[in-house]
Parts: sequence; structure tokens; C-alpha cells
Amino acid sequence: MSVSPEVGGGIAPRPDAFSRRGHALLEDIERAGRKPRTILLSIISILLGVGLLTWFGLTWSNHTRALNAAIAEARLLSRVVDEHFQWTIKGSDLVLRQAVEMVAEDGLDPQFSTEAKRLRLIGMARLLPQIGSLWFFDDKGRVVYSTSQGRRPPAEFADRDFFQAHQSGEEFYITPANRSRLTDAVYFSVSRRLERGGRFAGVVLAAIDMRYFAQFHGGLHVPSTTALELFRTDGRLVVRWPINDDMVGRDFLYTPFFHEQLSGGREEAAVEAPAIVDGTPSVIAYRRMNGLPLVTLATIDRDAALQNWRENAGIGLLFVLGSGLLVGGLTLFGLRAIDREDQAKDNLAARTVELEEALASRTLLFKEMHHRTKNNLQIVSSLLSLQAGQYGDPILRQGFTDTVNRIRAMAQLHEQLYQGGEFATVDCGAFLRSIGESLTGEGAARGRVGLELDLGTISLPMDRAVPLALIANELLTNALKHGFAEGRSGTIRISLQGTASQLTLVIADDGLGMSDGENPAEKAKSLGMRLIRGLAAQLKGKVSFASAGPDLGTTATVTLPL
Repeated sequence: MSVSPEVGGGIAPRPDAFSRRGHALLEDIERAGRKPRTILLSIISILLGVGLLTWFGLTWSNHTRALNAAIAEARLLSRVVDEHFQWTIKGSDLVLRQAVEMVAEDGLDPQFSTEAKRLRLIGMARLLPQIGSLWFFDDKGRVVYSTSQGRRPPAEFADRDFFQAHQSGEEFYITPANRSRLTDAVYFSVSRRLERGGRFAGVVLAAIDMRYFAQFHGGLHVPSTTALELFRTDGRLVVRWPINDDMVGRDFLYTPFFHEQLSGGREEAAVEAPAIVDGTPSVIAYRRMNGLPLVTLATIDRDAALQNWRENAGIGLLFVLGSGLLVGGLTLFGLRAIDREDQAKDNLAARTVELEEALASRTLLFKEMHHRTKNNLQIVSSLLSLQAGQYGDPILRQGFTDTVNRIRAMAQLHEQLYQGGEFATVDCGAFLRSIGESLTGEGAARGRVGLELDLGTISLPMDRAVPLALIANELLTNALKHGFAEGRSGTIRISLQGTASQLTLVIADDGLGMSDGENPAEKAKSLGMRLIRGLAAQLKGKVSFASAGPDLGTTATVTLPL
């Protein structure tokens, strides 16, 4: 190994660019001081323009964000409403099925003949909170019994759509919102056909109380302007909260929303559109109910959704305008202070020149120090190499060679520091590449041992990089010495990867390998292995070796916490 003749070579002398930059700064300030009013007014105009543009951009962005938030809320509400209405209808249907089974066994009249049977029916009606009452109708549409009105209230329902549908053969039916003939309350119902002996015997109906949905609406803590709705696919309103008399009995099939959105085949969507019942601009999310001819909707009033945005936009505009007035008022004060500021800027520019020159000198000093350290280490390694040549004992020469390689590894670290210009940390991938190429590219290994690299970009402070470099040097030296002995050729692979908490260095070869049960990290007593164990312990890391067997190579893995 030859000794580098240069000491401090390759380091460019400090240029006088810093002085020229400082003087140019002083000249610019001097020229700018000649037109203080123009400069200040320009700055104020730019600030006002930027403020207005920023306000407009933020306002538009917040407008979009508010609408997107309303759409996301409507989608979520529509899913909640869909699941709740499905539970409501299917749960009510289960109660109806029980009633149908009771009637199928005994007929209508025997069901209400005793107090115990009537209490059983009332208990069935109270199984679910949404069921206001159960109604039983005979094959003529006459009320036989109601859990809320008792036996035979004076009313007939043969003209109602649910009765006619069941009379025509429908098994299950959902009515739109209706007003009760007996109680004047608004409700909708689910009903089932009654049969005895295969013939139509009447209808059992569960009346769903709208007050239940008022409680459901209140439990979601949504504004009163947000409507939760259930429509049949034929455009008839089933349930809505809030609801008023104008909505009951109306046909909404030919409203713009039904015509443009629900006439297609989409199962769900969220759009900006006029509300179905009153046409106000809204954000509407809808879902078709699985297995039933129903559509659930969550309708959010667009103006209500943008209320906070409008308030914030107004406040922002007032802030921008107020800031403009304040800046304008301070302009006079600024003009008077320009002379004093010019003097301060002159002093600051001069101080900047001094600091930049000091920084350049310090940078130069650090580079020179690391460069000289590298050269000195090269001299030491060269002297050791020369000394090794004086001994005929191969073991002694190998010991000198190993020491030279260790010193060279530290020299390459210092070379990385002064070449990279970063003195606090070292690029581990760069010095591992340098060590690997140095060891495999010289001596007996040259030309017969290849090198493959997979090195991530990981930086370590100098006090951690030096032990890692020495560990890598020892592992590579061991691989060359033991894995590729007696002229064997092959490849060494170096991998360096890291996570937020751990660094992993893997040095693998396809050389001689190890016998079963060998673990050099624990059993070997050579100086190199003692160094590896000691340095790994210093870094609070672990070293492990693995081999599939003789002639199958060896893999050394070093894991260090970061």
C-alpha cells in the first residue's frame, strides 16, 4: 500500500465569493433606499393582493370541503337509516308472522274470545317499540280486533290499498303514510294476508307510530333541517321526519329527483339536488333497500350545510380588509422608520459577511481536519503493511493485514466526511460500499470474489458509524479468509436496510459455509470475533450467523437499534 503524498490535497482554497456577496447586498440596499416610498407601497399592494387571493382560495377550498362533508354525512346517515328501517320493517314482519300462525290455527274470532288471548296479542304488539298497534280485519275489510281500540271498532277498510292488495293475492304489503280514520294520527303500516283452508280470510296489520321516528331522529342529534325519509319505489312517501300534513298522501314519482336519479338502476348515490318534498337545494344520499321496493334517503339542507362556511368567509373577508386598513395606517410610520432601518440593514449585511466568512473558515477547518486524519491513518496503515513484509510467519503477517484493514475502514469514514461536507453524520451505505470494494478488489480476492450491494440510505453519527464500520470490516475479512480459502471463487452480498427503530446489516457469501451447530459469534475466540461481539454490545446490537451447511455459504446478520 502506498502512502498518499498529499496532506490537505483536493481541498479548494476559500474563495472570496462571500465578500463579493456581502458587498453586493450592501449595494442593493443602498439602491433600494433611494425609493423607499415606491418599495413600501409596492409591498403593501402585494400583501393586500396576496391576502385577497388567499382569502378567495381558502374560501373556495372551504366551500368544497363543507359540501364534501355534507355529502359524507348524508351517505353515513343514509346507511344508518337504511339499516334501521330494514330492522323496523323486518322486525314488524316477524310479529305479523306470529299473528298469522295464530289465526291459521284457530281463526279470527277465537283469538279474541278470552282476556288471556287478548293480553297475549297486546303483548305481541309491545314486543317492538315502533309498533303502535295490531289490527285484524276479516275477509270483508271489517275490523275484528285492534290492540288499541278493542273488539270491533265501527270502521271498514275494504277500500284501502293494503286490503285490496291482499285480497288480490299479495302476501306482504307496505302502505305509504296515511292518516288514521279512527285516531287522525299519521302512520304507515306493514301487513300480511290471512288464509284459512287456502282461501282469503282477512288481513293482519301492524301500524307503525310516527312518534317512534321522531325519537330516532332526535337520537341522531342532526339538525331539524335534515330529513330522514323512506319512499316506495312508486314514489309514495312511507315515512319522513320531520313530516307535515302536506306530505301525507302525495305522489312524488314525477318529481325531478325521482325522475333523474331513482329511475335509473343505481343502488346508492349522493348528489346535490332539489329536495323531493319541497324542492329546496339539498344534499341527498339514497340507498335502495335490499329485497324490498323501498328507497331510504338522508336529505341535508344545502344552505344549512354551508351556514358555517358563509360565516367563516365573512369573518375572513373582514379580517383581510381590516388587515389592509391596519397596514395602510402603519405605512406612514414605516416611511418614517425607513432611514433607521436602512442603517440597521447595513449593519446586518456587514455582520452577515462576517458570519459567512467564519462559516466558510470553519467548514474548511473541518474538511482539513478529516482529510489530514484520513491521510495519517493511511500513513499508519502503510507503515504497518511495510512492517508486515518483514515477517516470514504467515499468522503474524495476517494479524498485521487485519489491523491494516481496520485502520483503512476508519480512514474511509473520514474520507466520507470531508467529501460529503456533512460532519455530524456519516452515510453508512457509502462507506460500506467503499470497504467492500476495497477488500474484494485487491490481493488474492481480486478477480475471483464478486460483490453485490443492496444499500439503503442510512446515516449514523460518527460514534456509532466507527463501530459499525469495524464490524463490517471484520465480517468481510472473515468471509474472504474462511469462505473463499484455497483460491475458491464466489460472491459476497452486502445488504443494509433500516426502519424507524432498527438497522439491519447482512453480509452473506456462497463460500465454504459452516458445519451444523457452529456459531462463531459464541464459540470463536479470535481477536476479530471478540471485536465483533464487543462492538455489537457497545452499540446494544446483536450478531448472528447462519449456514445451510458445508459449501452452502454463510450469512452474518447484525441488528442495531436506532
